Amino acid sequence: MAPGFPAQFLENPGWRTGQRAAYDAGRAMSTSPSAYPLPVPVAELERRLNWRVFSIAGFGVMLAVLAGMAAMSQFTPPRNLSGLPADPDLDVARAWMRGRTLPAHGPLRWSATILGEGAATGVFAPATRERAREAARAVARARTRLGDEPRTRAALAALALVDGDLRAAERHYRAALDRNPHYGEARLGLGVTLALRAPLAPGVLRPRALELAAIAQFAAVAPHDPLAPLAMWNRAVLLREVGRSEESRRIADAYRQRDPSSAWAAALTEGASAR
Repeated sequence: MAPGFPAQFLENPGWRTGQRAAYDAGRAMSTSPSAYPLPVPVAELERRLNWRVFSIAGFGVMLAVLAGMAAMSQFTPPRNLSGLPADPDLDVARAWMRGRTLPAHGPLRWSATILGEGAATGVFAPATRERAREAARAVARARTRLGDEPRTRAALAALALVDGDLRAAERHYRAALDRNPHYGEARLGLGVTLALRAPLAPGVLRPRALELAAIAQFAAVAPHDPLAPLAMWNRAVLLREVGRSEESRRIADAYRQRDPSSAWAAALTEGASAR
């Protein structure tokens, strides 16, 4: 008897004609893996991999566009944000404050569009602080029309610093940087604010932490930014204050290559000699 076939089939002469072929076909189908349903995860995977050509092409184009955007962000220098938006209240506030607020020399260099350029001491006369509060009210009115514009935020930060409210100044500067991380005036101002907060902080570690945070903000000002020399000067001074003398000398030398003969360059040299 042939293995695998029932006896009644072998005894039937018709088996030798077409029935054996039908039996073989049925037996082959019953033992084929495709006769049983695939597990759900495998079936789902096969379905998802069965993409149409236009879907694959669209996905490839999307990846190419994203790669191009990433390359542009790496190799294209960001646009420098500067000045103030056009607004009558901002013009009034700038007329009240610019060129009349910052001393010529001091422990840190600072520049703000609404104030001008000078030194940051952290101590301002009562009349100056009152004028800063009036200017801040004018800037706040402009902000209701302009929205949360980074340059308006930076103006509010500078006026808060003049008024002695360092926490508010820090909050406004950080908000401006949230809107534009490459905004040099906000980076410089935030570094100045943190440095001025450091002597007022309690404890032993907190002042140093604030000074290091200020150094990081100065280092984040882009080299092509017009305020980069001010940030370098402040960075060299604070690095010397926290005991990183070698790094301070390196930054001071780089500063003097850009500004070899000004009073600020001389002050940087004198400060290094006094150590």
